[in-house]
Amino acid sequence: MLLTAGERTLLHLLSFWNAKDPPEAITQQGIAEGARLRRSHVPRTVQALARERYVEEREGRVRSRGRRVKLYYLTEAGLRRGRELAKALEAQAMVADGGPTTLGEFSKASGLNLLEIALDVDESGRYRGGGRDEGLPAFLGRRDELAALAAWSRGDAVAMVVYGGVGMGKTALARRFLQRSMGSYLWQDLKVGDGPNSLFAEVAEFLTDCGRGKLAEALQAEQDPWDALAVDLDGLEALLVFDGYGEVPEDVADFFGRFLRIARGSPPAKLLVLAQETTPSYCRFYDRKAVEDGSVEEVHLRGLTTEESRELLGNPDIAEEALRRIYLLTKGCPLYLELIRAGDAKTLKARSRFTTAEVNLLLFSRDVVS
Repeated sequence: MLLTAGERTLLHLLSFWNAKDPPEAITQQGIAEGARLRRSHVPRTVQALARERYVEEREGRVRSRGRRVKLYYLTEAGLRRGRELAKALEAQAMVADGGPTTLGEFSKASGLNLLEIALDVDESGRYRGGGRDEGLPAFLGRRDELAALAAWSRGDAVAMVVYGGVGMGKTALARRFLQRSMGSYLWQDLKVGDGPNSLFAEVAEFLTDCGRGKLAEALQAEQDPWDALAVDLDGLEALLVFDGYGEVPEDVADFFGRFLRIARGSPPAKLLVLAQETTPSYCRFYDRKAVEDGSVEEVHLRGLTTEESRELLGNPDIAEEALRRIYLLTKGCPLYLELIRAGDAKTLKARSRFTTAEVNLLLFSRDVVS
């Protein structure tokens, strides 16, 4: 569903217009997470809204941060505009759980807010969410992994690398972990073409928002950024998450390797990297010694069990033979199981190596009952 960055921000802030204590959600980082915008796009978006007198910027403190940060509040005009957008969304038609409904009706039934639902409705009007942050189906069988992340966050290891194949739930696992965690964090999706310069820029914006500006100053002055990064990270309680790590260029692997070395000397800053299981050895930014000495920990995600797969498919009466057939083909991959449950043959074919015949067999098997 198409919403501009400004509309997403207004709808996000609408949920917090009467909050008594400033929440993390009305900081730039909180807006980026809630409205699903790139962190680097938020300053331009809120500035544009401020020029239209829809939001006003103030400085204050939130519980998760020690320093004063920029906070964004809806003005009277912004509140009216946000409510207009929300009313229009409530009447928007959509399809969820196999049947037609509206965003407003689905919001009341599911307890999700309108923006969260709207951002998970595709171009055909079908809802593709269901557990992005609540973690219901996608987190089946992930208790051990969540416990490992929680233990790591309290321990001495600087970095955690979560490995998994496509669709195994690395992103969902990390989101769930962050939902349970307190404190500041940066979430950065790695893209083709990203290099040290773009990564430094994103990290600098986050650190500036945390009240640490040495890196930003060094980049602006075109000075070596590494010493400045070490100063900014020193003693900062923050988590930096990078998603989509895989077969990266040499300079990106070198960036993460050096970042790790600096973070080692700057507790309690932590680094969480979500990586493809197929990441080549020459792209890994640490060696076995780093794992052995406790600097880096690893988690490898595997498929769900057959019983967890049955639950995720949403058919408790599925025939055992049909369930076994689906499990043998999907290996318990959460993404494939969710697409089978949704009956989305097109996306399943595009996101997997299944043949058309196998896709048809999987969708047929989903509805076979004992």
